[in-house]
Amino acid sequence: MKRPQKPLSPSLPLVAMGDIAFLLLVFFLVTTALDQSRKLEIEIPSARKVVPVPQEEIFSVFVDRDGKIYYKGSEKNLMELQFLYRRHAAIFRKPIVQVIADKNLEFEKIDEIIKVLRRNQPIRVSFVCREENP
Repeated sequence: MKRPQKPLSPSLPLVAMGDIAFLLLVFFLVTTALDQSRKLEIEIPSARKVVPVPQEEIFSVFVDRDGKIYYKGSEKNLMELQFLYRRHAAIFRKPIVQVIADKNLEFEKIDEIIKVLRRNQPIRVSFVCREENP
């Protein structure tokens, strides 16, 4: 005589769901581009003509009105900035230094940054500005 078998109920393996959720969270944190200019109060100057720059090899340097230098959201001194640029230049063939500086900042501070970055090699520099309305 056979025993009656209980019908099997479908089930989902819930153990792996936590791992998948964590991996998705890490993926989105790593791939999300952060807008660094929101944290800093930088009043960007305007210009008559604005030329777009390719974004692939950009090395962005933010300078506030007090002359403090920021790279990727954290304050850096000139030597740290030079080290970070050398590392960036080793990865990319033709890097472009993008300077985002407050319009009230003295140009001598920007010139000092450029001189430090080009100590070992010539550099390409782009200054960020807003286009003037006609």
